[in-house]
Amino acid sequence: MANVALVGFGSVGDLHPLLAIGAHLRTRGHQVVVLTNPRLAHWVAQAGLVLEPVGSADEYDAAMRHPRIWHPVDGLGVFWRYLLRGALRPTYAVLERLQRTGRWVAVASPVAMGARIAQEALRLPLISVYTAATMLRSVRHPLTLAAWRVPRLVPEAVLQLAWKALDARKLQPLVLPALEDLRGGLGLPPLARSVFGEWMHSPLAGVALFPGWFAPAAADWPPQVRQAGFALYGADAREGLSPALQEFLDAGSAPVVFAPGTGAFQPEAFHRAAVQACIATGRRGVLTGVVAPDLLATLPASMHATPYAPFPLLLPRVSALVHHGGIGSCAQALRAGIPQLVVPQGYDQFDNAMRIEALGAGASVGAAGLHRLPGALERLLATPAATEAARRLAPRVTAEAALEQVATLVEAHA
Repeated sequence: MANVALVGFGSVGDLHPLLAIGAHLRTRGHQVVVLTNPRLAHWVAQAGLVLEPVGSADEYDAAMRHPRIWHPVDGLGVFWRYLLRGALRPTYAVLERLQRTGRWVAVASPVAMGARIAQEALRLPLISVYTAATMLRSVRHPLTLAAWRVPRLVPEAVLQLAWKALDARKLQPLVLPALEDLRGGLGLPPLARSVFGEWMHSPLAGVALFPGWFAPAAADWPPQVRQAGFALYGADAREGLSPALQEFLDAGSAPVVFAPGTGAFQPEAFHRAAVQACIATGRRGVLTGVVAPDLLATLPASMHATPYAPFPLLLPRVSALVHHGGIGSCAQALRAGIPQLVVPQGYDQFDNAMRIEALGAGASVGAAGLHRLPGALERLLATPAATEAARRLAPRVTAEAALEQVATLVEAHA
C-alpha cells in the first residue's frame, strides 16, 4: 500500500482531476490525502478522500471574488498573491509532517510549488500532473499567449525571446521573493532557472492529463512528461440530478446547458446573455451556478436554473454546452458527444477553445462579445458538422487509461 498526497489549488473544476486520481488510487488499496483549501472540503469528502486543509476559506473567497481573477493577463498575479503564495509554507509543513510518519508520494499541480520545494528539501517523490497544455511552456505551434492565438508565421526564436521577457518583467519578480524566502530557510540554493519554464516541473515524472488527439505533445516539453488522457471526475454522479431538473428534462426537447464554471463568482452577465440566446433562438435552456435573484424570478418557463448538476448525468440529455472553456467541461462535452460553444475568460480557456475548434466539435466567442452569443449558438446548432464531430470523438474519451497510468507511476515510486 502506498501513501499518496494529492496537492492542488484553484476552483472545484481545477481539483476534479486530482480527486478522480485519488478515488482510483483508493480502489487499488492506497491511502490518499488531499492538500487543498478547506473551502473545497465537500468535494474531497464526496470523492471519499481525506482532507489536509491548507489555508483558510476566507483566503479562497478573497481570491475567487477578486474582480480580476479571470483577467487573461492579470489573473495569474491575483491567483498567486491571494491563494498560491499563502499556501507555500502550509503545504510544505503538511508534507514534512506526513513524511515523518513514513514514505509518501506526492501528486501535485505544478503551481502547488510547496510540493516542489518539499521534493528538493525532503527528497519527497513528486509527480507533476498537468490538466491543460498551457501548463507546459512551449514555442511550438499551435500556441496561445493569454487570449492571443499566435500566428504560425511567428518564428520560434521570437517566441523564446517573448518567454524570456515575460519571465524577467513579470513572472520571476512575482513568485521569486516568496519561493526564495522559504527555500533559503531550508538551506536550498537560490533559483537560477525560470520558475514557470523549468523549475516547477518535477524532474522525477510528469503526466499530461489530456490525450494527444486533443493537444499533441510538443517536442520541447520536459522529457520526463508522459501524455495520458482526461482524468474525468464522476463521484458527483452518485448524488443524481435534482427532481426539479429531472422533471424539466423530461418535459420537452433537449435543452442547451449554460455553465459559467465552478470558479465563477456572480456570473450575471453570462447568465443574462444565456437567457437572451435562448429567447432569440427558441431553445430550452439550463443555467448552472449562482443565478441573480431578479433574473431567477423572471426566467421563462422554457428555462431552468440549478446551482450544480453532475455533467456525466446531465450532458448526455442536452443538445449543446455553452461554457467557460475549462478542461473538465471540454472533456465532459466531448464524452457526451455534444457540440460546445466556448466563452473563454482566462488561463487555459483560450487554448482549450482553440483546440475544440480545431477538432470541429465546437466554436468560441470572447467573453467581451456575449452580445454575439445568440447568433453563435444558432450557427453552432444549425451546423451538423459540429455535432457529427463531437459524436465521432465521444468513444475516444475515457478516464480509465489516464487514471491507470498515474496509479502505475505512483506505485513505481512508492
